[in-house]
Amino acid sequence: MLISALLITFLLVFRVGGFLETWIVNEIFEPHVILPAEAATSGMSPVLKNLIVYSLRGVEAGFAIAIPYIAVFYAILSIFEDSGYLTRAAFLLDNLTHKLGLHGRAVIPLVLGFGCNVPAIMAVHSLGTRREKRIASILISLIPCSARTVIILGLVGTFVGFWPAVSIYVLEIVIITGVGLILGKSLPGQRSGFIMEMTPLRKPELKSTLRKTWMKSREFLYIAFPLLLVGSAFLGVADALGLLSIFQDFVEPISVGLLGLPAFAATALVFGILRKEMALQILAVLAGTANFAAVMTPLQMYQFAVITTIYMPCVATIAVLRHELGTKDTALIVIFTILLALGVGILIRIFGPYFL
Repeated sequence: MLISALLITFLLVFRVGGFLETWIVNEIFEPHVILPAEAATSGMSPVLKNLIVYSLRGVEAGFAIAIPYIAVFYAILSIFEDSGYLTRAAFLLDNLTHKLGLHGRAVIPLVLGFGCNVPAIMAVHSLGTRREKRIASILISLIPCSARTVIILGLVGTFVGFWPAVSIYVLEIVIITGVGLILGKSLPGQRSGFIMEMTPLRKPELKSTLRKTWMKSREFLYIAFPLLLVGSAFLGVADALGLLSIFQDFVEPISVGLLGLPAFAATALVFGILRKEMALQILAVLAGTANFAAVMTPLQMYQFAVITTIYMPCVATIAVLRHELGTKDTALIVIFTILLALGVGILIRIFGPYFL
């Protein structure tokens, strides 16, 4: 029953959220907001045009995350809580999650991180200690969400092969487990005990579920939306001023020298901070073609996908991390994921030719 509940939860968040996201982006924002804005600003200065268009894309990203994934997730979580099943799921998985330094309650956020990291990290608020919140947030930041799945399947799955794409998920699980075991043994702080209150099973009420869903979802609108908007506007201005080209030249020794990636891949990774799947879109724009096999080797495509799934979370996730853990811990997580992505990328360049 527990496995079925987790799979159904994941599939609902992933499928329903993905459907709503596609509908919001393709049927509402792109034809009725973004394209008219691009046409209306065509005669403006590049800085002002990018400021307007990128800000609207930030709003688009916010709605495409908040409504599809966060609302669906919190509706399901409210049903779990009101029915009394959440405490039973936590009890069954407590021994396993304790090896990672977490309480059994952490399994729901960890599983749902595969759908979207934002609501998953917002759910760590229910964990008992700050230590558990820090460990869970770090692990969730490494989980390949649906946006990262777009890159894995769209790049590696399409141009390299099915099994190489599957191997990225296996690699991610190995990394997450290893990091969890290390943090569980080394990170100081209070550990939760095994005792928990087992609430009685009951039938969830629709009114209560809807109220809880709204109360928890609005937190994202108040916290992440402003940062998402500001971050999008900043990225647009930086692009118009040529700062991204300067950044590309600055990191070229790393992207080309250490990782062996094309120089334009670094710029694509910057756009991935706004929304992960944008890294793939911008990569196609900068490469001048969507046929990535013509401009990148299979090893480079594999590298790019792995680095994208590991390096710093998107802006919306960073905003939620800052709210849950504070600026210092968020900065440490960002730095850690960047260094980890570089390390794994270098290892793939060294040992990848033997496998791909």
